[in-house]
Amino acid sequence: MLRRVCLLLLLTMVWRALPAQDTLLYWPKVELGMNITQTLAGFFNAGSQGLPTDPYLFSVKFPGVRNAIRTGFNLRLRNREEATTTGQRLINDLNVNVRAGLEWRKMLNKRFSFFYGIDAVMRYQKEEVDFNTGGGTIELGSNSTGFGGGPMLGLMFHITPKILLTTESSMYAIASSGSEKEQVDPSIPPTEQKIRQFELLPSIPNSLYVFFRF
Repeated sequence: MLRRVCLLLLLTMVWRALPAQDTLLYWPKVELGMNITQTLAGFFNAGSQGLPTDPYLFSVKFPGVRNAIRTGFNLRLRNREEATTTGQRLINDLNVNVRAGLEWRKMLNKRFSFFYGIDAVMRYQKEEVDFNTGGGTIELGSNSTGFGGGPMLGLMFHITPKILLTTESSMYAIASSGSEKEQVDPSIPPTEQKIRQFELLPSIPNSLYVFFRF
């Protein structure tokens, strides 16, 4: 709560200090954005453990007269080694998230804009765990690929004609398929099972993006 109050006061002071200029006088060719939610949480010493993880760290938009082509992407790669009292565990994770869509914009006043649209999304996840014990090695693995999409809407704050802050919510539906593998004995073939699932993923405006227009 304290983080939100401080952020609101900061935006209010910046807004009042800036000259009243019409943001439509500048027309960009591209808008480059980054999710700064975790950064702000660390700045206000509020911690980020309880914050939802937004799968799209970077965003690129190509604005038109009243709409924009939008893209978002992120790549997470983790390689971790853990030593326990019963053995050693090696974990490898790979997560890829990509989205692309179209948004429509409507100016509310000189500082605020409302936007809405629709996205197509793709997600790839892979995890491998090797657990080495005195009696052998246990191998676990899973991978899945998902496709889907859905509507979104958001709010845009024009700090200057070339710097924007945005937040948005979405309702994505994703159908994914993949497999899970388990091998507890090298002399026995691994067991593998197919996975199919459907997810409905609503999200509230819990992430803040800063965009730079060029």
